[in-house]
Order: sequence, then structure tokens, then C-alpha cells
Amino acid sequence: MATTKNEFIQLAVNEIASYPALAKRYQIGDPLITQAIAAQAAMLADVANQIEVTTGETWLKARDVTVKADASVKGVLPFGTPCIAQITVKNTGASKISILAGRVLRDQSGRMWVVSTGADILAGATLTIMARQVQLRTVTHTVGQNMPFYTIELAAPDLGYIAELAVNGWQYTPEFCNVEPGAQIYHIRTDENQVLSIQFGVNNTAGLQPSVGQQIEISIYDTEGDISPTVGMAFYFEYNLATESVLMTLMQVTQAGAAPMDINTMREVCSYPGIYSENAVFLSNFDFLVRKKISPVTFLSIWNEAREEEVRGADMLNINKLFVAVNKANTVDATLQARITNIIKTADDSYRLKFVAVVEVVIPVKITLYVPSTYDAAAVKQSVMTLMLANYGRTSAWAQRGEAKILKKDLYDLFRANVPALTQKVADISIDSVGDDTALLPEHFRYVTAESLDVVTVGAA
Repeated sequence: MATTKNEFIQLAVNEIASYPALAKRYQIGDPLITQAIAAQAAMLADVANQIEVTTGETWLKARDVTVKADASVKGVLPFGTPCIAQITVKNTGASKISILAGRVLRDQSGRMWVVSTGADILAGATLTIMARQVQLRTVTHTVGQNMPFYTIELAAPDLGYIAELAVNGWQYTPEFCNVEPGAQIYHIRTDENQVLSIQFGVNNTAGLQPSVGQQIEISIYDTEGDISPTVGMAFYFEYNLATESVLMTLMQVTQAGAAPMDINTMREVCSYPGIYSENAVFLSNFDFLVRKKISPVTFLSIWNEAREEEVRGADMLNINKLFVAVNKANTVDATLQARITNIIKTADDSYRLKFVAVVEVVIPVKITLYVPSTYDAAAVKQSVMTLMLANYGRTSAWAQRGEAKILKKDLYDLFRANVPALTQKVADISIDSVGDDTALLPEHFRYVTAESLDVVTVGAA
């Protein structure tokens, strides 16, 4: 346990006895002495606490900065997810209109969208187009020096987040995997402060170093992330011709926008061992890869044929097949499945995929609390229920994983660390039941609800 501020003060007082003049000033409460000792003791206590936390970082990443540093090593990039919408377009003019991919739209709130799938619309006809809520900005960087792994740091957008980027004339290759010398490739990385940067290669080893004075053009798409567009919302062209006359309204959102991964989700994702990689040669867990690419998800579970045959028996059709059960809020299943298929096939196209329907399972939990009479039993009960819903509820990071199990030892640690009444000598906790996981299937989306929680408080003797 780390040394406290009062313990450091006592150590200073013991030492000051060797200096009679200062000891007398301390005894009469001279603020020049007492305040200086208190300030130094506070700083030392803070450093001691950080050292204690650091010693456990190898096994449990407690500090946010450590989680972010680990995420940067594992390639978890702080990209925002753009909202994708299907837009109804009615041509009210007298001639055909061609809306090409890449054309810029604005919605009634002034947000910029880029058409991803256009259409040719005859006069009087109505068709649909697809658009993403992104805004393009172009950065031109002049190389200042010739050095290995030349890095260009990217400025964050004024509003929202970076959604994707590309370097004109160069190919994105994560982690420099299978890169030959001289190839014009780049890698995207981040640091513990979530600052994105582009990294180039090393001459005669992997990739190519850009030369001094060379101009590199970077295309960056920014997004506002989590927005709330409503059906019927109006759109208009950023720039339009005099002959164009259309009515554009939102038909449906096929993919919800999202901010970059929050720290709690990042902590869960980074709990996977560090051997996982986007390179198919070393890839050990597709769950990690997909979760990293499409976070946040409501639920995701990916398993192989061996696990499938454990629960449903052998079948020739299961050979070399991955099974995916996924649920993501405000996202059309077809769009989500197509994106996951692309992610997995890019890593390893030898696998066949099967999407399995998610089955939601509410876990009944019964807990008995023995609370000292000096504490409000109702308040303690509410604190425990709040902790359970935050850590094991439908929106918790724990519930997002397949085959999630509640461990009683984790509950004891959770309650004693966060409910002071349960740390008292006469207090006790009894975890009577945490549901039945003997028939657990990989596609089971398990979580606790307020109705499934049975928390009883009993006065402690």
C-alpha cells in the first residue's frame, strides 16, 4: 500500500528533530515550515500512489494513459465512423439529372455529405442514392528531411473526428507487412494522446523514404460522428446547375455515425493479448480485428468450426468456416454484414462466413447484502444495483462479448472497491446465484437488467 500524506508528514517531523531551530518553529505552527512540509508530503504521496499503480500495469491497465498507449501499439486508431444514409431524390425538373459519386450535399443542419452511390434520374422520376456524412480536406506536406520512418503528424479537424485518410500516389499497408524495398506504402499510427500520424518506410529495407522537398498530398475525410438524422430530413446540393431541380429527403440510416472508441471500450478491446495483428499470417482472433474496425458494437461474437461443433455437433458444412453473431445499433444488417465480410476477407480470404442471429439472454442475479446498522440499507442496495447495471448491463463492455460469464470473485471485488458500507468488518456479501451458463451458446447476448436483479439487504450483527 502506498505511503499516505500523513505518514510522509510524520517522517518529516521525525527528521526535523535533528534541527532544533526548525523544530521549535514547527512546534509553534510556523506556516513557512508546516505548509512546506504538507506540500512536499502531498506531492510525495501522489508519486507513491502512481508508482503503486504502475507496478500493476503489466497485469491490469488501470490508468487511461496506459490503455491509450497499449491501444496505439495494437493499432487501435481513433477514427470516427461516418453516418451512411439512403436518400430519396425526386427530379422535379424537365431534364435528366446525373448525380455522380463524390458529389457534395448538405443537410438542413448544414452538415456536409458525400455521395457514395449516385444515380441517373429522368424528369419526374424518383430514385435513391447513398451518401456518407463526411467532409473532405486536403493537406499538402513538404518533406523537410530524409530520414527512416518519416512521420507526418495530422491536425485534428475543427469539428468532429477524422474518419479516413489516404496519401495520393501511396498505398496503405498496415504495420509494413510483406512490404518490399522501394514500394510506395505508408502506415497509419497513433500515440497515447490519440494523435494520428502517417509513417513512411525505410530505403533498402521496407518501403520508401520520401525525399527532401517532395510534396505529399493527403486527403482527409472528417465526420461529426454520432449525429441524429431523422427520416424526411431535407438535403440540397452544395453547388447546383440552373437546370437541376430536385427534392431530396432522408429515407433511412443504414449505418449510424459514432465517435472514436471511448476509454472503457478501448480498455476492453485492449484486454486481448498483444500477439493479434491485421496480418493473416499472425492473426489469432478475428473478434479483435472486427471489433477494432467497427466499434462501437452492441454485441459481437466470432467463433470457428471447432467451437461450433462443440455446441451443435459435427457437420461437413462447417469446414473452414467462421461464424459471426453481431448487433450494432441503428445500422442495417446487410450493410453491417457486408462491412464485416470485407474486413475478414481482407485479412484472410480462405475463410467462409456464416452470420448467426443474435439471441438475447437476460441473466437473473440474486445478491444478499449484510449492511451495518449505521448505514442506509436502501442507499447501499441502490449503489450495488447501479454498479451491476453499469458493469453487466445491456450497454456494458462486458456484455458486448460472446459467451460472457459473471464471476463471483469479480463481484466481490467490485462491491468492496466501490461501496464503503461493504468494507466494514461486520459487513458481508452473499452471491446466491448469477444465472445458468451451462447451456451457453456463442451467439448468446447476455446481460443483467433492473428487473432481473434481486438485491436483498439484511442488517449485520
